[in-house]
Amino acid sequence: MLVLYETPAGYALFQIKDESKIQEVEDITQHFADADSANKLVKLKAFGKFSDTSEALIAATSMLESSMTKPLKKFLTKNIVEKKISEK
Repeated sequence: MLVLYETPAGYALFQIKDESKIQEVEDITQHFADADSANKLVKLKAFGKFSDTSEALIAATSMLESSMTKPLKKFLTKNIVEKKISEK
């Protein structure tokens, strides 16, 4: 399973190492309580830095509106489609 996470600095694409550990929402919170437990659950596959605060604001607004920005589409295409990252 791949997980996209938007940070104030940019987009992070993670791969879940063991999906069986996150069956419930409470499980996710527990595994992200500290950096060590999070590191055991996910692996960072890619990070796309925002060029400036304006791009970050546009990305946040688009996410709230359930729309995809061109930079996000480009990031996903580059890091999933072109690199052929699989879920396994």
